[in-house]
Amino acid sequence: MNNIESSPLPHNHSNLTIPEYTPTPMDEIEKIYTRLNARFDSHATHSLAYRLYNLKQLGYLIQDNERRIQEAVYRDLGKGAFDVSSGDLWPILNEINLARKRVKGWMKDESRLWDAMFSFKFMRPRIKKQPKGVALIISAWNFPWQLTLSPLVGAIAAGCPAVLKVSEHAPSSSALLAELLPRYLDPEGYAVVLGAVEESTRLLEKPWGHILYTGSGNVGKIVAAAAAKTLTPTTLELGGKSPVVVSSCANMKIAARRMFTIKQMAAGQICIAPDYVLVVKDKVDEFIKACKDTVDQLFPPSPSPWSFLHTPQSSSMRNTGDFDRMISYIDKAEQEGKLAHRGEIDKDSRRIGISLVKTSLNAEGESGGLVQDEVFGPVMAIIPVDDVDAAIQYINARPHPLALYVCSGKRSVFKKVVEQTWSGSATWNDFAFATYARNLPFGGVGASGWGAYHGKEGFDTFTHHKAVLEVPYFFEPLMSLRYPPLTKLRMTLFKVLLCTGVSYSRPVSVEGEENKLRRKKVIKWMTVVLVILVGVGFGGLRWSGLRN
Repeated sequence: MNNIESSPLPHNHSNLTIPEYTPTPMDEIEKIYTRLNARFDSHATHSLAYRLYNLKQLGYLIQDNERRIQEAVYRDLGKGAFDVSSGDLWPILNEINLARKRVKGWMKDESRLWDAMFSFKFMRPRIKKQPKGVALIISAWNFPWQLTLSPLVGAIAAGCPAVLKVSEHAPSSSALLAELLPRYLDPEGYAVVLGAVEESTRLLEKPWGHILYTGSGNVGKIVAAAAAKTLTPTTLELGGKSPVVVSSCANMKIAARRMFTIKQMAAGQICIAPDYVLVVKDKVDEFIKACKDTVDQLFPPSPSPWSFLHTPQSSSMRNTGDFDRMISYIDKAEQEGKLAHRGEIDKDSRRIGISLVKTSLNAEGESGGLVQDEVFGPVMAIIPVDDVDAAIQYINARPHPLALYVCSGKRSVFKKVVEQTWSGSATWNDFAFATYARNLPFGGVGASGWGAYHGKEGFDTFTHHKAVLEVPYFFEPLMSLRYPPLTKLRMTLFKVLLCTGVSYSRPVSVEGEENKLRRKKVIKWMTVVLVILVGVGFGGLRWSGLRN
């Protein structure tokens, strides 16, 4: 990318070789598609051993080539080595470790005996886990390794071959992955496609077992429309404006420190980066001061090596267009007298420090991209609101975000916001760490996407859950009840076999149901207490007997 090489970032990997980026020829795309489908049809990818081998090989691909990966991301985005490892590579390794330990259990048939009607309990009702087919994973540029290989972990665990369409906006990373993948993983089962719109369009014309796309909402609509033509199931990870709610009881200093150490990563070009902050109005000035103090302390201005212009913990904007968009937000706010803090700017390296814009109360009368579009950069709107209820109303009046953050000293505030809003994830008093939690699904809701992956959800995404029921011939006396002529006795018996009917009393009201739930809860706790008391009583009697 332009100007990255002249950046003042500390860098000592320049002797590492990175392959040249060359788009995949169209005829090669056809060959890849045919080859991977043949591999799937052979059932070779279905076995546990095959899945474990490729999962472990993926881990060694990262371990063996960590320095080259760091060099590639540096050339693409100007990120420092530690940020590449911690943000791009560690989450993948965690996913691999979980999958290799759990995939055997995930693959097993899932019994559905417990909830079956009595007649079905003898038919071995179960869910069989089968790979959906060859997967297409279309990844983004801002975390080119994590957003490509974390979904791939789920596909491998599920037994699906996969085509990885990597981003042309991270050419060094994409070219390096295209070189490494066939050296470590089965080249008949996994492949990388390089290119831009034309190559993506060709891929989307084909039917797939599953498509997982990470990127903007506008392109997500194109992917969904193309997938609909072939009836291919999709997972869309789209992002959006992730809000932060800061209540009166929040620790402003901690909130600012935790927020900006995430916001500065990749210069805010993260789908789950805090996008705007809703601050209770009586604390907004205190919060802005805490923000300014935090920026000055943690990221002092140039020539400090920790300046946003130099620190390896941030990066350049993707291109000149994105850089100019950030400048337009800053200039507009300054003209309107709303710029609370102006970050440092270096046009040559496309680096920008964090800038803060204080809007009107409840953002009344505000317009423009800063309050309407996903910022995806180091500019942040701070919106004073009347109270937490007003913050909730503001969030619910807009498309559902991918992530939501609440800063408060009371858990009750967090609970209230979580219960009354909709978002892909919610975190109390910190930011972005839900993506590191391999045991939790990562995905959006509504405009921020649909479907999820990470951990078992990644396996489930690429797995078809087939309903299986066995009705052996010796069930014929029962099954024959449906044969003509359907006498009244036969119909009655068949209903008994297939319908549980209404086996509960008619409800009186919602309040009546609430009262029943409360009574059940009281009875449950009384039973627990009674069992404990009986146990203690018997224990005391036994102890007395032993002493005597």
